[in-house]
Amino acid sequence: MLTVYRASAGAGKTHKLTGEYLTLLFTGPGAFRRILAQGERPSEITAVTFTNKATDEMKTRIVDELYNLASGRKSDYVELLKSTYSLTEVQVRKQAAKILIDILHDYSAFNISTIDRFFQQTMR
Repeated sequence: MLTVYRASAGAGKTHKLTGEYLTLLFTGPGAFRRILAQGERPSEITAVTFTNKATDEMKTRIVDELYNLASGRKSDYVELLKSTYSLTEVQVRKQAAKILIDILHDYSAFNISTIDRFFQQTMR
């Protein structure tokens, strides 16, 4: 399945993509390792964007939101994660803390790529 988001600047693409990515992270332990830009196996999910600046912004936004969730701070994604996985807020926040720790311990596996890099790796 391919989902493409097209919108003008300031329309909330990064916010939407952050929610999508967080939802994928909650699918199971180590899920961030299966969200790869290389797409080497059909079961992998690909996360790509246009510029290096955008990839850095996405990674920062995801880590910040995981921190907000884990530390009990306000997050726009609590309700999304509660309803998607039938969890309580406490469970969402505990899971976010585990995911954040896992990502920080294996940050090199936390991969969001530019479209150029994705195609270069695919062609190789």
